[in-house]
Amino acid sequence: MKPIVEPLAYWRRKVIFITLLLAFLFSLPAFMFYATGYRYDIFSGSPSITATGGLYIAADAVDSSIYVNETEVTNARVFRNASYIQGLEPGMHRVHVQAPGLHTWVKNLSVYRHIVTEAEAFNLPLVPQVRLVTEYRTQADEAVFFMSSTTEEMILPLASSSVPYIVSTSTATSTYRLSTEYALLFDLFEVKASTTKAAEVELTKPFSFSTTTDAEEIVQATTTVVRNNVALYQEGEEVYAEALGTGRQIPHYFCTSQVEIKSSLGDELEQALEVKEGELFFEDTLNELSNNTRECRTNIRIDRRNQEVLEFTFLPENANLVLLHLESGIYVVEIDDRAWQNMQPLYQGTGIEMMVYGGSVFVREDGLIFEVLTEIAS
Repeated sequence: MKPIVEPLAYWRRKVIFITLLLAFLFSLPAFMFYATGYRYDIFSGSPSITATGGLYIAADAVDSSIYVNETEVTNARVFRNASYIQGLEPGMHRVHVQAPGLHTWVKNLSVYRHIVTEAEAFNLPLVPQVRLVTEYRTQADEAVFFMSSTTEEMILPLASSSVPYIVSTSTATSTYRLSTEYALLFDLFEVKASTTKAAEVELTKPFSFSTTTDAEEIVQATTTVVRNNVALYQEGEEVYAEALGTGRQIPHYFCTSQVEIKSSLGDELEQALEVKEGELFFEDTLNELSNNTRECRTNIRIDRRNQEVLEFTFLPENANLVLLHLESGIYVVEIDDRAWQNMQPLYQGTGIEMMVYGGSVFVREDGLIFEVLTEIAS
């Protein structure tokens, strides 16, 4: 025989509903109080209510650790690639993101009351990771080097290969297959080199014709690169990032909001604005009005460490990072210049050639062609 379940009496359901509703209404102010950044410190010598801020740090590196003021942040990972740290005292906080085998990203960031400060970390491999592209490959798709006698260090003295390769002391190629990727990249490097040479010759001519060739137009078109409402351009020896678009289309690191300006002035300004023309101005109302106004810069200069810029573009997978080919090698620099601009080497060396093709960064050095990876291959 099945048990008979009687529904709750109407008056009982009514009591439960009213109780839950009252609990929600009474707890709502506390939740709003907490969500807007207020904290009550009961453990201090003089317990008080303080207004706090937060940090939102994007970190793509696998197994990365985030530290704020030299203390590791735990249980703050909101998504796989980002962390939200709340309840921070207003002021300057030192943030660094590190991971095994990667460069450490460090930045001093200002935290304001009721404001979440955003930042994006990047961590490149300490030892450059490359994928070799050779003219011949084995049937197992391994790169083949033809040398009389060599060691791995002689082939890759400054990098680590992400794919297997073999060294052959024989010049016979019948057992190998030609690489179509190598042929394409070789031709592209040759075209790029000849175009660059043509541009150098053009600059040294004592006179010029009134018409331009197709090659000259191509060279001129590469002096400005645009992606995601940001343009990179060179003026003299310096490279600049220019914010395009309006409003929220402008990246946050170009701007500062009126809320940040007001919060940084302290309690004196809040007291001065408490009463104006007989009307009470609540802080939330001021924040709401101020959020609609941002003071934005137009340009940010990219740090080149006093080296000659041979080439520049965006890092293929990130429009907030600049790929700089300098005299001493290839570097990645963040546009965000709060406190400073982090710069990390992607591949170092003089006399190398760089090319971005198909969303990848390729380098030609001493006859070798390889792709430089931005993360450690698993």
